[in-house]
Amino acid sequence: MISEHVRIPHVYLSIQPTSTDVLQVLFRFFSPFAVMKDVNRGSREERAAAYRHNRRMRGHLPVCMLRWAASCSIAVLLTTYFDALGGGSATAGTPGIFVLLAAACATFIACGVCVLFITAYVYFYLVHHDF
Repeated sequence: MISEHVRIPHVYLSIQPTSTDVLQVLFRFFSPFAVMKDVNRGSREERAAAYRHNRRMRGHLPVCMLRWAASCSIAVLLTTYFDALGGGSATAGTPGIFVLLAAACATFIACGVCVLFITAYVYFYLVHHDF
């Protein structure tokens, strides 16, 4: 058994944190729930404090909804563009790459609309309900 310390080149160490940092930034950009607290854990006082915190942080929700609406709008444009490009498929039985890209964008739109409805519900709930 070799007991020497093996040095890992710094190039490999810098790749991993950068990719996870990008994913974390994207998650925080599109999800305001990273700043929200869980109101289902703790004692009654802790849950009330978490709910008050969430009511104070509800201002992030409309900004997030605008980001999702803009992303869905871009996805609609991309869906239309890819659908126009994929109109004449090369072979009759298989869909072309542009048709698949249009379908992927349409799937993103469907998921984005769901996120918009859920975020709007949470926003209106936090505006109109006291704990």
